Parts: sequence; C-alpha cells; structure tokens
Amino acid sequence: MPFTIKDSVEDILPYLPDVRKGADTAKEELGFLPEAAYRTFATTGKLFVATATIDGKEIYAGHLVFGGLFPQARIFQLFVDPAFRGHGLARRLLTLLKERLTAQHWLSIVAKVAGDLAANSVWGRMGFRIVRTKAGGVARNRQINVRVLDLESPSLLTLMGISARESELRFAERYSQRPIYLFDLNVLFDVIRRRPRSDAATKVVWAGMNNSIRLMVAEEFAKELLRTSKSPNNDPVLAFAARADCLSQPSETNLRPMLAKLAPAIFPERHRQGALKEQDWSDLKHISTAIYHRAAGFITSENAILRASQYLLEVWNLDVIGVEEFATLVEARQKEADGAVAAVSSGMLRARRNIPDDLPRAREFIQAAGASSAFVEDALACQGTQAQWLLIVDDQDGAAGFAKWTVFGGTKRTTDLYLAVDETNPVAESILDYFLDAIPRELSGAGPTLVRLNILAGQVATRQTAIAMGFRPPIGAGDSHLILQRLAVGRIISSENWPAMRQSLISVASLYLPQQVPTHEDMRTGVVLKNGDREVALSLSEIERILSPVLLLFPGRDGVIVPIREHFARDLIGASPQLSILAPPEAILRRERVYISAPKTLGQMKTGTPILFYESQKGTGRGCVFAVARITESRIVTKADALGKVLQRGVLDRHTLEKRSVGRKVTETSFDNIFIFKTPVSLKRLRELECVDGSNLVSARSISFEKLVAVVKEGRVNG
Repeated sequence: MPFTIKDSVEDILPYLPDVRKGADTAKEELGFLPEAAYRTFATTGKLFVATATIDGKEIYAGHLVFGGLFPQARIFQLFVDPAFRGHGLARRLLTLLKERLTAQHWLSIVAKVAGDLAANSVWGRMGFRIVRTKAGGVARNRQINVRVLDLESPSLLTLMGISARESELRFAERYSQRPIYLFDLNVLFDVIRRRPRSDAATKVVWAGMNNSIRLMVAEEFAKELLRTSKSPNNDPVLAFAARADCLSQPSETNLRPMLAKLAPAIFPERHRQGALKEQDWSDLKHISTAIYHRAAGFITSENAILRASQYLLEVWNLDVIGVEEFATLVEARQKEADGAVAAVSSGMLRARRNIPDDLPRAREFIQAAGASSAFVEDALACQGTQAQWLLIVDDQDGAAGFAKWTVFGGTKRTTDLYLAVDETNPVAESILDYFLDAIPRELSGAGPTLVRLNILAGQVATRQTAIAMGFRPPIGAGDSHLILQRLAVGRIISSENWPAMRQSLISVASLYLPQQVPTHEDMRTGVVLKNGDREVALSLSEIERILSPVLLLFPGRDGVIVPIREHFARDLIGASPQLSILAPPEAILRRERVYISAPKTLGQMKTGTPILFYESQKGTGRGCVFAVARITESRIVTKADALGKVLQRGVLDRHTLEKRSVGRKVTETSFDNIFIFKTPVSLKRLRELECVDGSNLVSARSISFEKLVAVVKEGRVNG
C-alpha cells in the first residue's frame, strides 16, 4: 500500500485528532503532551504525519513530534500505528527530520528510548548512538537509553576555506547567537489570567527568574503594558515588567524596513486590507527587537506568529517556540542542572598535568566513554614526544575529563588536541569551557596556532561547546565531524603589528586580513576575510570569537578602565595566562566571566569595549593595570538576579554583592578574550599617559582609543 509523509500545516491539521488518539494508546512509551501542544507543534512545522492510502482513502499511520533549543534538537514522540508497522515508516519519518534539521544546521538530535522497547533496534540502525543510560520511572523500574544522532554541521570559515554561500552564512550565524529567548505578553497573560496554557507559561517565566535559561523581553513589552494598564502607579504586572531583563527597541532607521517586511508575512490578510491593529504593530516590534539583537528564539502562543515560524527561521534566523514546547524543554534542563552550582562552588575539581601514573586511569576513562581503539592509542601516545596532558578529577578522585595535545612547530604551527569529558558530570560545562579556551590560549602564546580538535562520537555537549567557541570541521571531513579545528591567534592586533600578523595568518591558515586596518564603528563593523578567490564579510564580534584569544584594536575603538580588589583580581582574572591548575571559584575556569559594578557605570560598559583591569592599592594591591579583555554584554539587573551568574562566572559572594552599590541593582558586565600584561602599568604611569587624573581610580573611567593603545603597548602583551 502507498504511504505519504505530510509536513505542511494545512495537510497535518485534519489529522490532529488521530495523532492525539495514537499517542494516548502509548502514553507510557511516549509520555504526555497537552492537547493544545499538538496544534502548536503542527503550526510551527514540528509535527510530521505518516498516512496510508487504502481503497483510495488516506488514513493516519503514525507521527513524529520534535523541537529543541538550537543547536540540539529533541524528539518528543515517534509513533507508528501497530497496523502499519514493518513498512519502514519510522525510518522515513526520521530521515525527513534528519534532512530538515541538517539543512537548518542543527548539530544533533536527542531521543530518550526505554531500554526494554523493541524499537531500540530501529534507533540503532538509524545511527542514534546510546551515549548514556538513566533510571526511568519508579513504577516500571526501567532504564532509559539517551540516544544521539550527530548531524552534518556547516563547514563555514574553517580557516582552510571560506564558504561564500549566503544561506550557509545566515544559518551559521546562529552558532554565535547569545542563548537569549524573548517572550511576549501572551505568555505573561497565560500566567496571570489562568488561561489553558497557564501551567506551561508559569514554567517558562519561572525558568527565566531562576536563571536556568536566559529569558528577556522587548522594550515594547513594557510600553504595551503601560498603554493598557488601568492603574499604572499600582499595577503588579507593570512592576514585573520593570524587573524583567529588557532589550532596547531598534532605532527608527533599523526598525522601519524590518516592519515593512514582517507585516505582510505575519499578518498577510490584515496587511493586504490596510487594517493592521495597534496590537499587531506591537507584536511586530517584539519580533523586530528579537531579530535585531540576534536572540536565539521567541516564545509565544500568538497563532499568527506561530504560523509564520518557518518564514522567521529561514529569512530572519529567529526560532519561534510554542509555550508548551519551551516549558517541556526548560523543565527537563532544570532537573538535569540541579546541584551543579553547589558542586562547583565547593571547589570539587582538581587538575593533574603530565603525571605518568595518570595515564592508566585516563585509558580506563576514555574507554568507558566509548572511544575507538585508534582514539585511545592516539590520545595516550604521550611518552617521548612534545605532548602535554591534563587529567581532571573530582573530589571523589574520579576522572571527569582528559585532554592531550601535541604541538608541531615551523611556520605553520599546528597542534592535535584529543579531548574526552564525562558529560554527565554536573560541572561538565565548566570543564569544557576551560579545556577549549585555556589550551588554545596556551598554545597561541608562541604564535598563531591551528588547533585540530579530536572528539569522541556521541559527545554532544563537547561538540556543541566547540562549535559555539569557533571550531569547525575541515573541508572534506565527512559527516562524522569528530575532527574540528580553529585558529587561535593569541595576540592583540593593532596598526603597529598589523602587517606581521597578517602575514602570520596567511602562513598558518591561508587566511587573509584586509591590507589596511579597518576603522571601528561598532561590533557589527564588517571585516572582509579572504581565502583564495573566496571572501566573506564577518563582524568584528564574530572574528574575535572564532580566532580567540584575540583583540582587534581598530582606530575609533575606545576603552574603559575599571578598579578591582587584589583578591578578586586573582580569582576572577588569574595571575598567569599559562595553563596550570583548576582552582575555585568556577569563574577561573570560564572563557566568559562577570564583573559587577554600580548601575551608573552602564554607559561606559558598552558591548565590544576593551576593558582594562586596574588592581587597586587597598590591602596588598599593586596599584596597576594588569590585564585587558573584551566586554561581551552589560546590563542592569537586581542583585538577586545577578547572584546566579556571579556564582558561576564571578567571584563575589552574596554578602559582598549586597554591599557592591547602594540600592537593589547593579551593572552586570560579561567579558572574554583576556590578556594578562607582562609589564603591569602603574598608577603613576597611567597619570603620565593622561588616562586618569590626580585622584585614585575608584570607579569605571572611559579612555580614548589612543590612550587604550598606549596602555596596551606599555603592558607588552605581545612581547
């Protein structure tokens, strides 16, 4: 009999009663989804339906429900009616999903399958590897297999060849998006008005409030509430909006053309009739803000926006997520993350470097992670070479991560890095952050280095973190993606060393910077990189991410000097850029860290601004600028909201945070690309350079580009 897979909204909606009925017959295997969720998944293109044609009539035969937070997709339900099993429908549904997500450059698909189900054989044949098992429900005492299928990620800007395909460039930009999710008023009203989606919406809002996910609102959110409020001075909903993290609305110059393109796509009928309502324009401003700030997704229950989800993804790179789907995802993520902050804060990690007695333990650890024999032997080929290795152990003396790297010198400086991490460890994210930032940082100390990263099959978090930090598969690597690479520059580049660094990047990776140093406008400033006859314009922000550690000091890029106490400087920045030991607090492990200051400093802490750290003279402080980094983001937050981020990426405890400034709020500044000065610049010298006046440096102070370059030159970062 002929079978068909339907994936369009119009074709699927008539089969929703059958989908729900089919899912209800296998609740124990598939889990529960609210009735409204199926319509949302169908509307956003995340539900496929298989049909069979019998006597000229199409009837329901099975379905697949999926979703996820980019770049890791998740299968919620895969079901084939017993009457139609044995015809390969599950394979056809999974194949369509694989093709769809690969085209959109997702990295992997995760499925959780009960270990006692016969369907495990189907998952295995489709390439879904078992990466770990976990206990299922108490009632049936079953084991759940967590299965992962790696997808073909884009080979964009691999540093050995640059793709010029605009569609790939657009999708690949998603890897550099901050994991920010905006939600609209419908979500909030679902909570406070006890609508049918109230429980799911409450989980979404709660996830944002407890920092388990980065949840924000658009500036239009508060404006819309203010327009409709009956009592602006005594409105608890308005008070909530004032407390929420907010993204500013784009300028009229940027907003107007976006609205002109979005309106006919999201509200086609009313736009055609010239009958758009005030509420419609408000929704469009929400969407425009999310797009402008490159948010990862937009959470809504508004049908018009849900119907336009494919357009928003394909044209604007914005993932639209229904409330029920997002609630399910954040609830699972929160359960998996419980206890992680406490574990890190206890200082549970220790590192041992180049200890021969650790190699047998490393072998056992890598083999248990499912490494091939070839990977094991290459990763442990340490004796009699220039190899370095590092074993991470926890407070129970159990292995949590292993890395080994070998440097090959010459004009084309390269290194092979082998990495294995226990991804079930609650602090796996910190270990990965440390490995993938600190090792390339050390390697690039002697000069720009091409780092070839070898990872294990099925290590989803490792691969995802590596991609997010600029690693890409080399051209011709195939679809296994177990070898990724990126260039670590390890330099601050200015007009003074531009020609030398340009030649070095050509030698190491055939990567061409422009002949002349560009002028800085903002972090969106485009810089054309070239390889052979192919070229692509990337933003300054993106270049500094994929070539890190690096800072590009273009003319016009001003800086800021901030004070920090000696013991905070040691814990937050570290005394040396060399890879040594893992020491609490967790911030020292992180590529991106957090600095807390008074709310009045926000205007000086602009995204992309080079930030100079001045160690104050209080106590045993040296009274000097000792490091420079790059601000990735600044925002005003309440002290309560700042605490979760500070525990992971900062050094202040609750008591010190409370004393940081008068009032309830502080400026939270994230920064990365840290460079330690070889020659700290004293306060006296800062005054001679006219960076500060006669008073002590007790608050953030902006400095011009020329003064920034002078301080960095005095610090001898590059020599």
